[in-house]
Amino acid sequence: MRIHRLEMQAFGPFADRQVIDFDELGAHGLFLLNGPTGAGKTSVLDAVCFALYGTVPGARQQGRRLRSDHADQDTVPEVVLEFSSGERRFEVVRSPQWERPARRAGGKSTVTEQAKTLLQEFIDGAWVQKSSRNDEASAEITELLGMNREQFTRVVMLPQGDFAAFLRADAASREQLLQQLFGTSRFEDIERRLKTELAEATDRFEAAQSRSETVLLRARDEIRRYRSELSGSGEGSGEAGEDAVEPEEGEAELEQFRAELGFRTAAARKELTELHTARDRAEKHLQEFEHRRARGLALQQLIREEAEHARAEAEIEPQRAALQTHAAASVLAGNVRTAEAAAQRAAARRTEAGDALQELAGHALAPAYDVHPDVGTPLPDGLEARVGADLAAARAALEDEERTDALLARAGTETEAAEGSREQAAAAAAVLTSLSTEQTELAAEAAELGRLAEGETRAETALAAAQELVATISGYAEATARAEATGTAAADARQEYQDLRQAWQDLLQARLDQAAAELAQDLADGAPCPVCGGLEHPRPAQLPDGEAPATREAEQEAKARAARAEAAYDEARQLAAAAAEEAAALRARGGAGNTDSAQEKLDAARTGLEQARSAARALADAERRLSGIGAELAAADSTRSEALIAAAQADSRAAAARDQAAELSERIAAALQGFGSISERVRALTAFTELAAAAREAAGAAAAAADESERADTELEAALAGTAFTTAAEVTAALLDARTAEAYAAAVSDWEDQGRRLLVRREAQAAAEPEDAAGEPPAVPDEEDVAEAAEQAAEIRKAQEEAAVLVRLLEGSAVRLADYSVELEEALRRTAPLRARRDLLQSVTDTARGAGENEYKMTLSTYVLAARLEQVAAAATERLAAMTGGRYALVHSDSKSGNRKAGLGLHVTDEWTGQRRDTSTLSGGESFMASLALALGLADVVQQEAGGVNIETLFVDEGFGSLDEQSLEQVMDALEGLRDGGRVVGLVSHVAEMKQRIPAQLQILKGRNGSTVRYSAGDLVSP
Repeated sequence: MRIHRLEMQAFGPFADRQVIDFDELGAHGLFLLNGPTGAGKTSVLDAVCFALYGTVPGARQQGRRLRSDHADQDTVPEVVLEFSSGERRFEVVRSPQWERPARRAGGKSTVTEQAKTLLQEFIDGAWVQKSSRNDEASAEITELLGMNREQFTRVVMLPQGDFAAFLRADAASREQLLQQLFGTSRFEDIERRLKTELAEATDRFEAAQSRSETVLLRARDEIRRYRSELSGSGEGSGEAGEDAVEPEEGEAELEQFRAELGFRTAAARKELTELHTARDRAEKHLQEFEHRRARGLALQQLIREEAEHARAEAEIEPQRAALQTHAAASVLAGNVRTAEAAAQRAAARRTEAGDALQELAGHALAPAYDVHPDVGTPLPDGLEARVGADLAAARAALEDEERTDALLARAGTETEAAEGSREQAAAAAAVLTSLSTEQTELAAEAAELGRLAEGETRAETALAAAQELVATISGYAEATARAEATGTAAADARQEYQDLRQAWQDLLQARLDQAAAELAQDLADGAPCPVCGGLEHPRPAQLPDGEAPATREAEQEAKARAARAEAAYDEARQLAAAAAEEAAALRARGGAGNTDSAQEKLDAARTGLEQARSAARALADAERRLSGIGAELAAADSTRSEALIAAAQADSRAAAARDQAAELSERIAAALQGFGSISERVRALTAFTELAAAAREAAGAAAAAADESERADTELEAALAGTAFTTAAEVTAALLDARTAEAYAAAVSDWEDQGRRLLVRREAQAAAEPEDAAGEPPAVPDEEDVAEAAEQAAEIRKAQEEAAVLVRLLEGSAVRLADYSVELEEALRRTAPLRARRDLLQSVTDTARGAGENEYKMTLSTYVLAARLEQVAAAATERLAAMTGGRYALVHSDSKSGNRKAGLGLHVTDEWTGQRRDTSTLSGGESFMASLALALGLADVVQQEAGGVNIETLFVDEGFGSLDEQSLEQVMDALEGLRDGGRVVGLVSHVAEMKQRIPAQLQILKGRNGSTVRYSAGDLVSP
């Protein structure tokens, strides 16, 4: 990049248009930019920077103050810069924002003219417009040169004073400048990106790890519950380990317990099978005892009734004899009447027997006992015995039916209880699901809130910074006003001092000019001249016509006034410098920023802090809720487990009751034989027994009546022959009245019927009762034997129920633990890559942030800057070695100093002593050479960093006055070397020797109406 031409109008101290032809200056390669203080040397460099970037360096970045106060009000402030980059040539014209007089108001008010820019490129012999927008032109020039304003002002305009401070600065200050020059923000972005990705990876890993731990905790809760159940029932003891373990270790623990659980489940199933067999035997034994006792009690009752029947025979026998005699007498009393009566009775008995037989045959049980309605068909033999045996068996089954109803009712009750427990377990499971969902969502929300809450400290720092920025902007406005006021006062004082000093110098010059005339006034003939010693004075000097003599007193008074004005000016200048320094310091801290933008940042910082604090409060609430959810989960899980156990126990009891009812029902079904219930069959058998007895009795009566009729007929035929009566009186005496005869007949008939019934029962008892080895019926169990058998059966039944519950519990635990194993394996599979990524990001982030295994504790951005500083030191050493005769070299140091950052250290090596020492130990001249070499080296490196842009025009700032003659010679040789390749180098200096050494000079001359530029080359001077 080469500068060809610069034009300035109404810019800085330049009122009229000033043109600087850098091509003409460049013919000598090295030129000097000099002029008195305040003339505008820096303004020339500001004009170049403003033309390229629209702003000026450092604290002078106030575009509205760039217009010259010396220019006419209507003159447009303008800077024109013609430059080339490579083979391309450009011209940029810029005007800063300024206030011009309003044309319609007669100059009493002003109108703001906005900043304007025109960028043109010389193509094919003509200027072609590229852009007329301020920002667009600046961006295009930045891209074209490959440097921003900060880089340009340190590469093209070498600020030796700044680099002297850089030479002695600490690591933090060096880092700030190097960051501006080399643009390492992308590496800082990488550090922040790594930190963000690490936080995200850590959150994802911890969330996955939390899910694994949750599954493991649920599995261990199941193990503890299982062991607690076994401990409570005496079947097991011990607790699951309470020590925290990693999910990977928990997986092995879970598998070990599953194996133990499988072994225990198999043993429980075997025990349940054995208890089922024992229960069947016990219940069968109980039933046999109950049946034997029922049959024994029935036999005892039969024996008592048979004894009673035998005792009643003595009373019945006389009545039977009287009836026989009465019958015989009745036959003999009247052959015909007796025969007719006997015939009538026989017919009646036959009718009754037929009706009884019809009624018996019409009963539902008649076919089962081969009973037919045909009159004259005898009843089957042993009918009453068979029916009696069946009736006894049915009455025994009646008790089983009642027990079956009771068992089914109990099973229904237990089933309802089990359903209620399952509903309770389902409700608890729903609560568990809801709480688990809430816990998962709340944990994710807590993680996000934790991330937001972690920013509270940063938010507080941002708020403090924003508050400080607002205060700085406010203070800067006030400081700027003071700087302007004191600057104006200093300018006025300077002008007054310059006027008074000029008046004194004019008076002094007049005294010098009038010295001959003043001496001539004291000459006398014969007295020697104080100048030449002559005694004659032919032509004494005279004052010019009309010129008043300049007295010593007047000159001294003018000098005193000038001295007082100078002191006032120095005081005003110091005040202005202090005010400007204060304003510059506030500006460096951001005081020139936009007030609204700063207030927005302050509001945003307050909002961010409030959000972070709100997140912290919400996080505390979420953590408390998570703790509560944990307790609620445990309670709900306990409730669900207890309800499931209760349901399993109720189901077991219901199943046992149904099994017993089913077994009893099988026996009842065998005894029903087509009836709806045993009680119905007992009623039917009882009724059938009574009908059979009535039919048997009616048949017997019919047969007796028939016999009686036959006897009456025989007696009628044989008369009295063959009778027991010898006389009619005996026959009459033997006759009984009808009531007595009927009573006797009924008593005898009842006794005989009872005898027959007892006989049937005896036969049925004999048929149903087994005999022991001795042929005797077995002993009848007493109530204690039955109760003991029932108690044994109940104990075995209870043990079986408990074993069934245990089997269901073990099987349920096995199923749940299998599910937990699958969940844990899946969770660990998902966690493994997350852990690996987290560990990798942790290692990389720690290294990039200067932690972990980073031995130098350098961040990534500092490492990059350290590499750049090492390049700068190497490039600077080439210059410094030439300036110091090879004595000094700048070396980069990456060692730490206390707790300060490593990597940005800078030392100087003294080849004379072979020692390395701090740059602060250099003398003033040595420091100048080192800082100049550093500035040149940095320019070389930044130039390379900018893509190898060739910088063909350079400006070097003040500092040459601190060098001795030899050092100045060496520095000049080094600067002469900068001209290689056609480069133009401008030196800014007040050193008189520099004016003698450098013939090509660009002089800045100041005056009351503004500054002007003048070019000189030896004897040639051009305005």
